[in-house]
Amino acid sequence: MVFIGVSMIVAIEADHFGGVLGIIVGLVAAVMGPISIPMLLGLLPVFRRFGPRAALSSWALGLLGYLLVKFVLDSTDQTLVIVTPLATSLVVYIVVGLITSEPDDTADAITAALSPSPDEERAQAPAAGRPAASPAVPE
Repeated sequence: MVFIGVSMIVAIEADHFGGVLGIIVGLVAAVMGPISIPMLLGLLPVFRRFGPRAALSSWALGLLGYLLVKFVLDSTDQTLVIVTPLATSLVVYIVVGLITSEPDDTADAITAALSPSPDEERAQAPAAGRPAASPAVPE
């Protein structure tokens, strides 16, 4: 019921928000950028020790950056509106992650169990330039 009410208010005031396309671009800039930075970087091994504190502060300050540029500074520059939350989120995620590294033994154990060791990879991969040996078939 709340969602329908908010949707109707936004639809009535769509011209004030820059039309339907302006609303969509604004919501994507406000939400997708700050959320995607921790999600995408968190997949890389370099950032695996960055914990939820870095991710949540990155998201919150990225959203705050969007609100500041869009509503406090009242910027109409679409590039500034989109880049500010992304850049803020990226910088905050890296800085907070480096300052408050949160090692997790359980997560490290899961990563180690799922990731093959270099010796296993070499044993499974055929040598370059030679076809893989076929199993011997008894006659």
